[in-house]
Amino acid sequence: MSTEKQAVVSSLNPAAGQAPSGAVCIPNISTAERRKRLASGIVMFVIGTAILAALMMTGASHWWRLLLFLPFAGAASGFFQWQDKTCVGLTARQSRKLGDKMEKIEDPSELAQVRWQANRVQLKMIVAGTLLMLVSMVLP
Repeated sequence: MSTEKQAVVSSLNPAAGQAPSGAVCIPNISTAERRKRLASGIVMFVIGTAILAALMMTGASHWWRLLLFLPFAGAASGFFQWQDKTCVGLTARQSRKLGDKMEKIEDPSELAQVRWQANRVQLKMIVAGTLLMLVSMVLP
């Protein structure tokens, strides 16, 4: 492990379940994997927007728009995984994919930080998906 990475990992406080202020993000996905998540987020946002337009054009009940949480949350998930350099699925498997192959995260402090990042991604995904769905509910 590089000296810089050791300094970041040793500064983490896994017992508290949170990252210290000023902690550096520890990516668990490569740039190519990040691009895949961003692309899927964009696709999901376009799908959600197209469904919203169809619902508005057909005059469907506003209650149908509650289902838009799913594509909008999917879009937010892709975006926030790209932004935070953290794959939630890989974190659940205690793994990372920084190159061509997946590998286990062995260091407990590093794993604690990546888990904290994944939890943050999930929270932001739920908030953003809910907000986008609520905005769709108030549109005519």
